[in-house]
Amino acid sequence: MDNNYISKALRVAAEQYNGQTRKGKDVPYIVHPVEVAMILQKNGMNDEIIAAGLLHDVLEDGNITEDELKEIFNKRIVELVKAASEELDDRDNQLWKKRKEHTIKYLKNEKDLEIKYLACADKLSNIKSMYMDYQHIGEKLWNRFNNKDQEINGRVYTREEKKEKQNWYYENLVDSLSDLQGNDIYEEFKYFVEKLFN
Repeated sequence: MDNNYISKALRVAAEQYNGQTRKGKDVPYIVHPVEVAMILQKNGMNDEIIAAGLLHDVLEDGNITEDELKEIFNKRIVELVKAASEELDDRDNQLWKKRKEHTIKYLKNEKDLEIKYLACADKLSNIKSMYMDYQHIGEKLWNRFNNKDQEINGRVYTREEKKEKQNWYYENLVDSLSDLQGNDIYEEFKYFVEKLFN
């Protein structure tokens, strides 16, 4: 065990997410990867997975490359971070549903349980945040989801349609991660998905 991985990952994450906030909120973005790491730690994951939890969005949302990550972290941590990143080409111009279908299929077919634990911790952090916000603002929550579909096809989705899209995505994630059934991290994720959408 090398706690140095975690402290290095926290430092890199803090640099990469500096100034960024969570979607539709004033909360610093770093809160999300820290929560993901805490979920992984609470569920007994090793230091490499916890470090990857801190870094899981840096390739998508930071200004660091895979090669730069390799100079700082070991091969396994970089593999985990890469696995947690959307890999479709031209990501900004890909339809939201197409990207999410790719994620769902990828996780369903993935045999590496550590990758599934990392994904589950990320999605659990997201759904808990959504659930807590829903308690405060109700159906207005869905207004913050302005996905790329409507920008590309020029269509404006209603609040109800946005909710349906999120429901579809999270229900499919529950199915894709079902290999983790019986583990606390998965059961908590499934619980919050059911609570938010039912």
